[in-house]
Amino acid sequence: MIPETPQEDGFPQGRPSDMQGVLLTPPTDPKPATSPGQPWQPPTAEELAKLLPQYEITRMLGRGGMGAVYQGTQKSLDRTVAIKILSSEMDEADASFAERFKNEARAMAKLSHPGIVAVHDSGETANGLLYIVMEFIEGTDVARMIAKRGRLHTEHAMAITAHVCDALAYAHERGIIHRDIKPANIMVGYDGVVKVADFGLAKMSKSGESGLTQSGMAMGTLYYMAPEALMLGTAVDHRADIYAVGVMLYQMLTGKLPQGLFELPSLQVPGLDPRYDGIIGKALREDRELRYPSTQDMRHDLDAILTQPVVKVKVEAAAEKAPAALETQARPQRPGGQPKRSPQRSAQAVPRKKFSTGLILAVLAIIAAGFFFLGGKGTKPAQATKDKPFVNTLGMKFVPVPITGGPTAGKTVIFSVWETRVQDYEVFAKEKGRKWPQPDFAQSPAHPAVNITWDDAQAFCAWLTAWEEKDGKLGASDIYRLPSDHEWSCAVGIGEREDAAEPPNEKDAKVGGEFPWGNQWPPPEKSGNYWSEELRPLLVTGKYNCGKGEPLPGYQDGYAKTAPVGEYAANRFGLYDLGGNAAEWCMDWYNNVQKDRVMRGGSWGKLGTQSLFLSSCRLLLSPRAIAISATASASSSKPPPPLWQPQPSTSLSTRRLPVRRKSSPS
Repeated sequence: MIPETPQEDGFPQGRPSDMQGVLLTPPTDPKPATSPGQPWQPPTAEELAKLLPQYEITRMLGRGGMGAVYQGTQKSLDRTVAIKILSSEMDEADASFAERFKNEARAMAKLSHPGIVAVHDSGETANGLLYIVMEFIEGTDVARMIAKRGRLHTEHAMAITAHVCDALAYAHERGIIHRDIKPANIMVGYDGVVKVADFGLAKMSKSGESGLTQSGMAMGTLYYMAPEALMLGTAVDHRADIYAVGVMLYQMLTGKLPQGLFELPSLQVPGLDPRYDGIIGKALREDRELRYPSTQDMRHDLDAILTQPVVKVKVEAAAEKAPAALETQARPQRPGGQPKRSPQRSAQAVPRKKFSTGLILAVLAIIAAGFFFLGGKGTKPAQATKDKPFVNTLGMKFVPVPITGGPTAGKTVIFSVWETRVQDYEVFAKEKGRKWPQPDFAQSPAHPAVNITWDDAQAFCAWLTAWEEKDGKLGASDIYRLPSDHEWSCAVGIGEREDAAEPPNEKDAKVGGEFPWGNQWPPPEKSGNYWSEELRPLLVTGKYNCGKGEPLPGYQDGYAKTAPVGEYAANRFGLYDLGGNAAEWCMDWYNNVQKDRVMRGGSWGKLGTQSLFLSSCRLLLSPRAIAISATASASSSKPPPPLWQPQPSTSLSTRRLPVRRKSSPS
């Protein structure tokens, strides 16, 4: 993300900005070429446009010793982009630089995460100029926010750090180390979206290839570099990023850098939870073996501050009623006279008012309690759209789904966009002391919660309803609940092709040729998290046993078992993982015998025949049996009656809260 107007931020020239290690300064009138013995001069916007005719170059955003960054438009897609070029001096200083840069750009292009600035293209011009084309996001960076305000509000620093931890966890899982985490490389859009930028110094830990480094040089920004990064010849791993996150968190909380025998944050900020001291101290340990082993572990301790209150201390000055997300005036503001652009990704905001009476919210999954999103005042539930979802106090993100047929026909149900994560259900399980069997495979906090019974899912919904009613967030007639079977069908896009009055068993696999990803068979690569080729090595070596059966021949989704929620493409309503990953509980009985409940969507586990992948496929399980997932939703009044036994009482339902175990097929 590139700040819209770096010349207006008040920073002196040479202040690092957001693009891949380039020290951006307000653009002057650069010379068109570099003269012998003179410092490298980047081309003008007009000159670059001739070298890259597929892009319309608008202006230079900034420049530095390693390169320059421009704003442009990709003509074929009419998409605003940021274009970074690299100095020819870098290639001259290291003959292998160009090839390493190309390898790095290709690796970065494979990172697809909402918290990481996307790379659209890269290459080399006819005259040998290396370039990268990146996502352009209007906004600013955290360095400018700190400079403007002195320090950030504690909750805002927490939110930013949480986003950064999630983004780095995604990169680290793929063997990519950032190596230059700092406030100037953390972008905050005008819509409140937080993104990690500047992977230009990244290191590919799995392949052994270094990133944009010069031979024999330690790379990074001094104050944020881990001790081992300053020792030439010492291998740097992902824990260097953890060290930098600790420095950045300290700086956001105090407005200062932790140098020498630094004073603990809680001693500088009145009322600050002292647990921040321990988190920062652990992240900044000189011996990396004593730091957090992963950013997910650091994130877990941050979440504990939100979910496990300590003895009340004096509230921070001027923050007695601080909102959970940035107020409008606290967010980065657009420079005067600049039009608002459509956001490239939707922001999430935390609402401060009660739900409208009678509003129905379909809960797919819950973003962890206390997982705050930067933004202004939250969108009201009734105003939610696919591009501007409603986000409740837990961070649950909702989008509208129109319902056709059944007790809620003609209504628009607000569905949670993804499955309930481990970190979400964990809050409930710990608070209520509820037993929660763990799966026999590793999961991160961002993975779907599994090993949850239908009764567990119901209890979770009741707990969440009571919690938000007590805090004044829900109206008297609003509740969280599981979706009905028919509402789930509407969410997956086949509601109009099914008879809402029939029991689920009579509709099982009856809509042929329709899958959550479309109508193509076999499924295209990364259509969802299913029994894929990634699991085959574990089956061959006996490290995992799913019973009889084989993975989908040739199918790959990137994960041997469960995947983090939202990893694959959303459907037309903006809902993720409606197929695979974790199966999802619905309210209904499977049939009129009323012994088993319905589950939808299948799971990552073994799915044998093609019919089991259909959007209309139903699974059945006892409500007290451990399931592959569960679903929750918020609804007005009482849950809807079974659709094949119409009753006068009606209400809107929610979407799945998958919390079932991803193991053997059901």
